[in-house]
Amino acid sequence: MLTIAGAIALIPGGGATIAAAGQALGWLVRCGTCLKILAVLFAVGFTALHVHREDVAHCEARIAEDHRKAAAAAAQRDKDVAADLDGFFAPKLKAVRAENDALQKKVNDYAKRKAPVAPGKPSACRLGDAAGLLRPPASR
Repeated sequence: MLTIAGAIALIPGGGATIAAAGQALGWLVRCGTCLKILAVLFAVGFTALHVHREDVAHCEARIAEDHRKAAAAAAQRDKDVAADLDGFFAPKLKAVRAENDALQKKVNDYAKRKAPVAPGKPSACRLGDAAGLLRPPASR
């Protein structure tokens, strides 16, 4: 079974490094002034970390609020653009639909017409008896 000392010995230069770190830590712990300095450094580090975390939380909250405001502004902008486009194009679309309805009525009326048939007389036109459908009624 591998012990901690055996594991440290397997690290190249690890035994010497760990031993030096242990001696430095032992020297710092024995000295009262060094303990006070370590305590102050720990307190400063902890305070800095705590302040940093609060700053990060504050920044994240501000960023989230900015994203919410941007989404609301984009929705309002889209709503305004849709209203503007509707106001500009709705009358034009209405006019085109009315024209389309009139043309569709002409197409439907044309589809209801029947070809003039001359009984017993062959047509001189290559289109045959359906040629009358191509001419408007006023020209007959």
